[in-house]
Amino acid sequence: MSDPHAAKVLTTDALWYVTWCVRDMGWPLDAEIIWSVRAIDIYSTTANLNLTEGSRRNYRARLMRISEVLLPHEHPERPTALAHRNTAAPYTLAEIEKFRVWAVNQLTPQKRDRAMVMLVLCAGAGVRPNEIPLIFPRDVHVDGEGILIDVGGEEPRQVPLLAEWEEWMLALLERRPKGETLWGPINRRTTHNLTSAFTERSYGNPPRADRLRHTWFVHHLDIGIPMKELFRAAGIAKMQHLHLMLEYVTPRADGEYRRLLRSGGQA
Repeated sequence: MSDPHAAKVLTTDALWYVTWCVRDMGWPLDAEIIWSVRAIDIYSTTANLNLTEGSRRNYRARLMRISEVLLPHEHPERPTALAHRNTAAPYTLAEIEKFRVWAVNQLTPQKRDRAMVMLVLCAGAGVRPNEIPLIFPRDVHVDGEGILIDVGGEEPRQVPLLAEWEEWMLALLERRPKGETLWGPINRRTTHNLTSAFTERSYGNPPRADRLRHTWFVHHLDIGIPMKELFRAAGIAKMQHLHLMLEYVTPRADGEYRRLLRSGGQA
């Protein structure tokens, strides 16, 4: 490459990307794996989610340039769009039921518990994937009104667990050691991409933690939870892509639409 600056940018991007592949994902240092379109697609849609969509698109474009040289037979495969509507859509009720089966069919007790924890916390309480390893049994409060979860991290809050997931949470509380997090021991240097690393090695067809959280969010939009309370439970002050989530909310029938707006939402 004739442009030294461009070469330096590509080298830096490649360094961060390869480190993620080997350290965070546990993939072998094999060019056929690391520089495949699929691997770059996973990185672009699951890592660096704190960056803007435009920045992640630029990162992917530069990595794809390297891939085109090293693995020309991989192209031109169309990568996944980065827009949240295409990468993190909520799951349907039927899909959630299949993920329940996926969880109980894991091959070891630890993997079954981790799969259950992921479903309960993300689909049942809207917990972010990176917040999962922060929750201990002592953070889960059971009383006559249900189950309340203390979520730590950068956005501490209390979230009521959806009733449909209470039975699983109670089962987890009976099995999980009090001194460990619900997730259990973490034998990695970082908790970054913890759930994706787990699901990559799980048995069957796993869910994505971020889509489980979006499923929880859209469900509450659908049943008309006040926006301020929903944002409080989700641990957010605003949501840049709220309009995309609203597209998944079921519209009311014309008669119900008129009644709600005429009555101001009162029964």
